[in-house]
Order: sequence, then structure tokens, then C-alpha cells
Amino acid sequence: MLVKYIIMISVALLMLGVGMGISCRRLVDAFKQFGIIIKGILANFLIVPLLVYFLLLILPLPSDVKIGIMLMAAAPVAPMAPAFIAGANGDVAYGVGLMVAVAILSVVLTPLILGLALPRSENGIELNKMQIVQTLVVVQLMPIGFGMAIRQFGLVYAEKLLRFVPRIGQIGLLVGIGLLLASQAEYIVSINLATYGVLVVLVGVCLFIGDRMLAGESGDKQRALAVSTAIRNIPLALLIATASFPDSTVGPVTLIFSIFTMMFSVLYGKLKTAGYFRH
Repeated sequence: MLVKYIIMISVALLMLGVGMGISCRRLVDAFKQFGIIIKGILANFLIVPLLVYFLLLILPLPSDVKIGIMLMAAAPVAPMAPAFIAGANGDVAYGVGLMVAVAILSVVLTPLILGLALPRSENGIELNKMQIVQTLVVVQLMPIGFGMAIRQFGLVYAEKLLRFVPRIGQIGLLVGIGLLLASQAEYIVSINLATYGVLVVLVGVCLFIGDRMLAGESGDKQRALAVSTAIRNIPLALLIATASFPDSTVGPVTLIFSIFTMMFSVLYGKLKTAGYFRH
């Protein structure tokens, strides 16, 4: 329970920081790119979950591993994605606009996707979809809205809070992850090499989908969507995993998946910027 609340507070602080970092004008400018925002939403809420769902039907993986993978597929675009987009020389403004759009839509679409596609647990645990909706509203939607309000009506206070609020959220998330690793070491050790291989392939597939969805657009936008599609929302997935599937491999799988997404997103950005993967 302690890990759950540490992660909840950390996610709320990260989202508060996201809201305080976005001006209404910047958000409007991002949403003017309506066509490519819609493509980003389709990539993250339709293509990736659908592909993962069908892959999990045929792959002989333990049910808890499948649940962890599906949680990541249903929770797109992490709050730290813009930092990785910047590292890949991507269009950060587009990435921020997509992240906010996804955060709002997640309140409805993430529980819907999980309700339709989440594999059955071997322990007979049922996912509480209304609890997920409430959690998303409290830790994601409300903090973003509150943060934007602070920036709109008290820019000076927003800039001061931005100096430490996101950092506290990051530290809290790291503490939560550390406690999760310590408490579930036996489950991490039990994950076989085949699962690691599947996770690596899925990260590559996410990067490919994001890159190809904006084929024909500028390279910085392609890189932005590829990285946004790969960097799934690990804080949200971990929150659902620790709340609904404690003492299982679900949490560790989401954590390992997230580590691979960050590693390969950095590698993709460097290779793409260097001129590789040209079509």
C-alpha cells in the first residue's frame, strides 16, 4: 500500500508540473496541428493496443506477463516523454500537445481498452474500471488542470513551483520504483529470457508505428511521435499494477518494459538524427 500512495503522489506532482509548464497559447498552437495530433492519438490508443492484443493471443507467455504488457499498451505517453523527444531532436511542442490530449482521453480510453483487452489473471483478480477512472481523474486530469490554472493566473508562482515540484515527483517515483524492486525481487528473477525478448521487440514496434504514422512529415515530428508512442506511461501502469495486481510479476514487467522504452528511444533518436532509418 505504501508503494501505491508514493506513486500516486509522485504522478500527481509530475502532472502538476506538466500543467504549470504549459501556457494556454502554447497548447492552442500545438492543437492547431490537428491532423497529426489525431494520428498520434490513433497510434497510441488504437494501433498499439490492437497489435499488442493480437500478439498476446498467440504468444505463450504467463498471464501476469501478458497483463503487464497490456497495461503498458493501454497507458500511452509518459509525462517524461517531452524530455526524451528533446533528446531525439524532435518537435517538443507537438509532443506536449499530444501528451495533454492523451492525458485527457486516458480517463475514458485506458479503462475501456483494459476492460476489452486485458488478459485474465490466473489468480482470478478482476480489474475495477471505475477505480481506474477515479485514479486517472485525481492523479492526472485534475493536477494538469490545476497546474495550467496556476500558470494562467499566477505565472510568477508557477515558475517558482516548477523549480522543485517536478523534481519531487521524479524523486518520489524513483523511491516507489526502488521499493517495488526490493519487495518484488523474487518475481523479477522469475521472468524468463523469452519475455525480455518480447518486450524488446514490442518497443521496436512502437517506435516503428510512431515513425511511420507521420511518414511524409518533417523529421522532427516523426521523431516526436515515435518517441511518444514508445515511452508508455509507466507511472500510470505501475499505479494500476500495484493497486490491482500486488505480489505478482505484473509490476516488474511494466517496469522492465519502461526501461527498454527509454533505452531504445534514446538510441532511436541518435540513429535517426544521424541519418539512419531514412525511407
